[in-house]
Order: sequence, then C-alpha cells, then structure tokens
Amino acid sequence: MKLVIIGAGPAGLTVAEKLRAHGVDADIVMISSEPYPPYAPPAMADFFVTGREQSIYWKGRDVCDRLDIDYRSGTRVMEIDPSLKHVMLDGAGRVPYDHLVIDSGSNLYAPIEGRDLPGVFNFKSMTAASKLVDEVRRGQVEQVLIVGAGFIGVEVALLLTELDVDVAMVEMMDRVMPRTLDLETASIVLAELQRRGIVVRLESKASGFEGVTNVENLVLDSGESLTADAYVAATGVKPNVDFLAGSGLDVGWGVRVDDRLRTNIPGISAAGDVAETFDRLTGERYVHAIFPNAVAQAKVVADGLAGYDVAYEGSETMNSLKHLGVPVMTVGASSGSEELRWRTGDQMRKVFLSDGRIVGFQLAGATAGAGVLRSLMLKRMDVTPLRDRLVAPDFGVADVAFPALA
Repeated sequence: MKLVIIGAGPAGLTVAEKLRAHGVDADIVMISSEPYPPYAPPAMADFFVTGREQSIYWKGRDVCDRLDIDYRSGTRVMEIDPSLKHVMLDGAGRVPYDHLVIDSGSNLYAPIEGRDLPGVFNFKSMTAASKLVDEVRRGQVEQVLIVGAGFIGVEVALLLTELDVDVAMVEMMDRVMPRTLDLETASIVLAELQRRGIVVRLESKASGFEGVTNVENLVLDSGESLTADAYVAATGVKPNVDFLAGSGLDVGWGVRVDDRLRTNIPGISAAGDVAETFDRLTGERYVHAIFPNAVAQAKVVADGLAGYDVAYEGSETMNSLKHLGVPVMTVGASSGSEELRWRTGDQMRKVFLSDGRIVGFQLAGATAGAGVLRSLMLKRMDVTPLRDRLVAPDFGVADVAFPALA
C-alpha cells in the first residue's frame, strides 16, 4: 500500500506512527508546506520562550527517518485527483496513492480589510509565528496590537509578554475568550492579563488595517486609529480546504467524515483541524480543532488501514490556559439548564447541568478533579447524588464510585 499524508501535524504523524506500531509495511509519503520537521503547534509558545525542542518536536526531529517516512517538506499541494488517485504538487509534480489522508490543518480566518499587508502576522504555524518572534528578538518590534481576544489571541499575548513586548488587544465581544468562557470566568482571565500589563479593549470591533507597502495602523468601527510596531490577527481559524475544490469531496466548513474518519470518496480519510466530525455529547457536526481530538482521530484512521474496525467516539470541546499564572480549564458547554458555582478570590469552579447530567464545566485556579468531571460528563451519568460536591475545591475520585470511571 502506498499511503500519502497531506500535512505533518499531530494527526498525520500519529497515523504513520500507529501504522508502524501495527506492523503495516506501507510506503508512506508525508507532504508539508513548511520547512520544519513534524511539530506540535500547541507547544510553540513554550518553544519560543525557552528554546526547548523536546515539546515542539514531540516525536523527535528524526521521527520520519525512524518511521521510514518519505518526508517532503517545503512542498505545497495544489489539488488532488481522486479519479487517478494522484496528489498534484506545486511545480507540476504528482504523487500517486492507494490511500490518502488529509491532515492539511487550518489557517488564519480574518474577515478584516488589509489582513494581507506586510506587518500583519498570525500564529497558526511555525513559519508565520517565527517571523514575528525573530523581529522581536532583533529589537525591531516592541509594541504589538492583537486583533481578537479568543483562545489563540490570549495565548499569543502571554507569549509576547514573556518576550518583554508591550501588548494591547482589541475584542469585539464583551469579554475575552467569548466562545469558550462565560462572563464571570472571563473576568478572571481578564484580570490576570491586565496584571501582566496587557491592555485589553472590549467591545471594540476592528474595521481594517491600513497601509500602502506595510501596515501602518488599525482602524476601529468607531473611526479610532491604533498604531503599533506589529499587528497580529487572531480572529479565528478556517480549515485548509481550498486545494480540494473540484475534487468531489464533501466539504462544509471542513472535510466531512463519518465515524471511521472516512470521506465520501473511497480511499480518502481526513483527520485533525481539517476534519468536520461530530460532537461527542451533542452529535452536532463541527471542526473541533484541538490536539487531543486530532490524535484520537488519527488512531482511528490508522486502525482502519491496519484492518481493525474501530469507531471514533466523537470530538470534545476543551481548552486550557497553561501560561496564565492562574490555571484555567474549560470543557464542554459554557451554559446549561442549571449552574453549580463555587468561588473565592480568583479561584472558581462552575459545573453546568442539564437533566441532572454534566454538559460542561469551567475551572479557574482550583482545577482538582477535572478528569473526574470529564469522565462523568462523557459517560452522561446522573450526578444528582453528587451535586453538593461537584464544585467543591477538593472534589476528586474519592467522591465517585470507582466503576463509574472504568
């Protein structure tokens, strides 16, 4: 079997690794538009601050040699032809396949005028992020303005402050991380950002970047103009699916797949940030672009290619801020028909219930028992007998009968 993997993200690399673990003697070609060995995007912040490669190159720089992968870095895929089973490359080259895995990831989604001007950066890839970090280290950038205070924007802001950059943020909603945090939890994150000297302007919508040969300023809907040495667009991400136009693949926001991560065309699978899967709790289709989902999806793909019929249990919504100082974790929905709450100072625990079952939770500072809460949520257990303990700061496995977590 000749396996071609488009992308070198966590999903693509996990497919290759698990196939080798299964003893599958396939010819594996992995194609990446970036010049780096396969890396873990969530570890970029730690890598840029510390320089440690153990986390960013999570399987080692030599992983492709060890797994006998024909790794083609710095190579762009232009289109695919499922009828011929070919992947067309930039420069008129082509690669045949017996099975294709699409792990093309996602890229910046910024519906803002002027987003392509030089001086506007994003942090969706090592290639993009390295350019800004290099300018910071050369002393060319001392002030950065970030558009968007979602999860990515907050992570970028924390990274830049570690590099002694003055950071300001603008967010159109009434709180930071509006898609994942409720107002109260967001206020804890906001207070910590401000404590670090980060200026956050809420309910401020960006109209566009202005400049001729380089970005010169950001204009808000109010007409106000803001300036900085560099700008980061962190308004959201979109799966990299443009090269699939005309392929016949069923593409919505991402590449739609079934519970085996198979697309509508035989011989093609998709996993990672590009795959439109179903939510484990609600059943709704969406792109759940986080590392654990990508790895779990990839394992199902590899199992299928190795001859095992394993179904994907569904994706989860989960975020964790590890560099904030106050640990913040959010899992599942940010509301429910009932809310349980405990708070003291900047420590808070919230659990959201519907019909006596956990549908989500948010923890700030006091994160004990997060794994137990998640297990109870995924198993859809009636937690009515535990309701008085769920938000206790010392809640843990001792509160729950062990078989419930088996």
